[in-house]
Amino acid sequence: MQPQQQSHIIKQKTGPDDPVLQETLEDALKQVSADDVISIADELSARHERIFLNTSTTLSAGLKTDPPQGAVLASLKSSFADIASAVTHTKANARTITNHFAQNDYRIFDELLNSAAPVPVRVAVFVEKLNALDTRLAMELATGLLHYTSPKDHWLWTRWLWDPTTGTGILPLLAGSTHNLLAENLADGYARVGSVTAMSMKFGEGTNLFTPELMSNAKRAQFANSAFLACAYSVYLYGSTSWRLSREFNNLLPSLPNMARKLLGLKKVKEEEIDTPLVE
Repeated sequence: MQPQQQSHIIKQKTGPDDPVLQETLEDALKQVSADDVISIADELSARHERIFLNTSTTLSAGLKTDPPQGAVLASLKSSFADIASAVTHTKANARTITNHFAQNDYRIFDELLNSAAPVPVRVAVFVEKLNALDTRLAMELATGLLHYTSPKDHWLWTRWLWDPTTGTGILPLLAGSTHNLLAENLADGYARVGSVTAMSMKFGEGTNLFTPELMSNAKRAQFANSAFLACAYSVYLYGSTSWRLSREFNNLLPSLPNMARKLLGLKKVKEEEIDTPLVE
């Protein structure tokens, strides 16, 4: 993977080996209400139906021409701009993805979505073909498209979940170590992220945030863990940044639920004065 610089905003020691953060995370999650998780899961579900529900079929149909032309290409570009905004946490990253594909062949998505190869292999091949993009951004595009298209079958791999170049993310903190996430290649790495993501459900169930109201609704439940993990990482960011930043700067940060929305590519519920990403 391409080397990345750690954000200058985040406290340097923010991984699973930081005993203070690890010990206080569960208590800190009390800042998140069950209603916050429900609302975010509902928003993810609504976006799934609006943008992603027919993504595989639409892309496959549109990509049958060689290359896509005219109205088909215009429709693909419009849909892809929405997808790019949904799979990343900043407008700049969304523009980077959209601009990259403005002059490139969209048929690369057909193999990612419809190949008979195991999903981790499909993800790795997709990322390796997009070697002009930041590896993390290509991974977020690949896994975001898969997860938001079919959330029951696929999982996310974002930099805030697990960034092996910096050893940071919410998954190693919940797991207590990076051991189960270390991998020698992208395919194995994606499989390991899936395993730890599944284990994180157990942690979430112990926080009283996975309520019957959340889990009994099929549309909500498929996004429950994504909503929980984004909230957990937002709590983590607030805890780590508050050690280094002035009170004045902290007052400018988005609300905790809106920070979680930002990580998931959702719109803020209320207009806020600043839209500064905490992950670079």
